Amino acid sequence: MKSRALFTFKTLLFALLACATAARAQEAADAPKFEIGVQYTSLSINLPGFGGTEIAPGVGGRVTYNLNNYFAVEAEGNVFPSATRRDYTTGGAAQQMQFGVKAGKRWRRFGVYAKARPGFVSFGETLTPTQSGSGGVTVFNFRRERKTHFSMDVGGVMEFYPSRRVVVRFDAGDTIVRYGEHAELVSSPFPSPSSSIVTGGPETKHSFQFSAGVGFRFGGGEDDGDGDDSQSSSSSGERVRRFEVGAQFSSLVLRPPASGFGFPFGPTGADGSQAEAGGGARIGFNATDDLAFEIEGNFYPRRRFGIDTAVGGYPSQVQLGVKYGRRFRRFGVFGKARPGVVHFSSVNEVSGYEAFDFSGQTFFFPTFRDRSKTYFSMDVGGVLEFYPKERVFTRFDVGDTMIRYPSRNNPGGGFLTPPPRLPAELRHNLQVTAGIGLRF
Repeated sequence: MKSRALFTFKTLLFALLACATAARAQEAADAPKFEIGVQYTSLSINLPGFGGTEIAPGVGGRVTYNLNNYFAVEAEGNVFPSATRRDYTTGGAAQQMQFGVKAGKRWRRFGVYAKARPGFVSFGETLTPTQSGSGGVTVFNFRRERKTHFSMDVGGVMEFYPSRRVVVRFDAGDTIVRYGEHAELVSSPFPSPSSSIVTGGPETKHSFQFSAGVGFRFGGGEDDGDGDDSQSSSSSGERVRRFEVGAQFSSLVLRPPASGFGFPFGPTGADGSQAEAGGGARIGFNATDDLAFEIEGNFYPRRRFGIDTAVGGYPSQVQLGVKYGRRFRRFGVFGKARPGVVHFSSVNEVSGYEAFDFSGQTFFFPTFRDRSKTYFSMDVGGVLEFYPKERVFTRFDVGDTMIRYPSRNNPGGGFLTPPPRLPAELRHNLQVTAGIGLRF
């Protein structure tokens, strides 16, 4: 009896030790300790007061240390090179740093996490009003200076692991920015026109942020034996999955055509670039491992206002074409060419001109009407895909969406003769898309 009990105890102890060793080995295989990565990000900056929303596209890098399968600490930095609207709290190019934690669950091929990361957002060219004067005359001016605001990034993270050393990551969350006290120039017409500098109070704004990127993982044990990732899917004997459906986040940096205001000195040139953030879906058919046909549609939910006579309202997009390249076991690289259309729901176009007689002279002023407009577009660029599982894929697109704006009436007014029409223009627009999909 005593020998049997001792044997049972030894057996249980050996089993527990074996399970503990296997668990540690499995945890080491599933959780490499260090990660470094790069990402594309889009920050929808809600400006203080009634300043509206400014969408800033940018790029950055990230460093992560995985304490275990469930908990990690990380630091991320992003730069937004396109200038944002200048006011008393924001303006110019922006930079962002966030430091914090993510916690969740990691499986062999994917992981789902929540994140909380305090940090700051800094703007390089905010406006600060100043005043000076002599002889009873006050002169107001503006000084450009850098301002840095506290931020808090909270949200969710989804990761895919096409191989042990590669991570594909999508972040979506709320970047909360606290704008501190600042000086403002206030004008009042009553009881007599006057201006003064006052102190504006602090304000907290919520800004949606989406990021997508890839990274490299190292440390924590040996590879998981997935094989040679460079081996093509055709040579490995896998059946080609013919159909694909997916959803994506899309950022389109629109460059409108010349507005025409300022004539007769000529068109004023481009009104500058403005990013639009949206989402959509895509359907693809893989004719072979190398060639696919696909259709993609995107909608951008921010309504565009302004005096532009070519774009306005809600933008949307449909592209239909081909992608061609090389598909390997865990990733694929392709080029794409997809003609299509870009639609604007409400464009304030010039419908004609009205003549007015004044002091023996006839002047022509434009009349306007709102209507939807659809323009031909061509999307060319590159595609990078990762395949964490046979039926699941993640996809990154970077390309040039060319939009052709046809000839249209000139909105400049007050002419002795109707102004000549604005010429047709072809504008190039950067577009970055990131999404996930299913193959079957």
